[in-house]
Amino acid sequence: MSLKDRKEISIFCCLVWFTLCVLTGCSPEKEEVHTSAGQKPIAGKSSYGEEERVLSGFQMIGEYAAKPYAIVGTNPPSSERGSGKKKAYLTFDDGPSRQTKHILRILREKGIKATFFVTGKSSPELQAYYKLIVNEGHSLGNHTYSHNYGYIYSSVKAYRKDTEKLNDLLARIAGVRPDIFRFPGGSDNHLSRKAGGRHIMAKIAREMTNIGYRYFDWNVSSTDAAAVTLPKQNILASVRSNSLGKNQIIVLMHDEDHKTTTVEALPDAIDWLKKQGYQFETLSKSSFVFQFLHPPG
Repeated sequence: MSLKDRKEISIFCCLVWFTLCVLTGCSPEKEEVHTSAGQKPIAGKSSYGEEERVLSGFQMIGEYAAKPYAIVGTNPPSSERGSGKKKAYLTFDDGPSRQTKHILRILREKGIKATFFVTGKSSPELQAYYKLIVNEGHSLGNHTYSHNYGYIYSSVKAYRKDTEKLNDLLARIAGVRPDIFRFPGGSDNHLSRKAGGRHIMAKIAREMTNIGYRYFDWNVSSTDAAAVTLPKQNILASVRSNSLGKNQIIVLMHDEDHKTTTVEALPDAIDWLKKQGYQFETLSKSSFVFQFLHPPG
């Protein structure tokens, strides 16, 4: 092959590489961009007045921050390494809902305690679950009253006010004021930037930590947020694959009206985790913590 031919091939390969980088967004000069295009509202609204969103698998990773292994910023306060015991913390976001009674029944039958990151409900029927969750030995965590991204992430003051509003409700009904919480969308979600700017999550996380709260993300996603109703087998496969190699796992699931397959998958998920040697516990400020975003100071 002549020198001219080799040069032509090299130029051709460079052009192909450049084209692929432009199409896939991997150019080293291009900042990573996350979009929210293509999100669809589910018909109807939840009891707290916010439209739910249907996310594709890629959107869930980019927008919902469902990244099982990612940690952004400095190291979290504790690590799953160095512990010989295998512990599983089942967590359920967004409830109470019509599925809560089924989740509680399964947990009761399996002898398992879990953590419920709840939101504000106006229905007396749903509010009754706050106390029932506590009475059955589970933990309540704060997931904001409104779960409204546009409001809670508009400022530090708005997030704190919404959190305290829910805690006031939980104190009145269930007799507890949670000091643990989970950010709607996780601590590294990108939808918050539309409301409060690029650094709003770090500002809120720092404020809430300084006043005595601890927030929890997850290192195992069931991926049940990837669709309105994700097939049961997909949920089980996600729990299994994302748990491998971890001694301590915080499992993300959802307690919502339409998450029927999450309820269907729950008994098998518990049985599988038991077979892997996991012991189940509830989250508290002194337990294992996993955070995507842990701002210093």
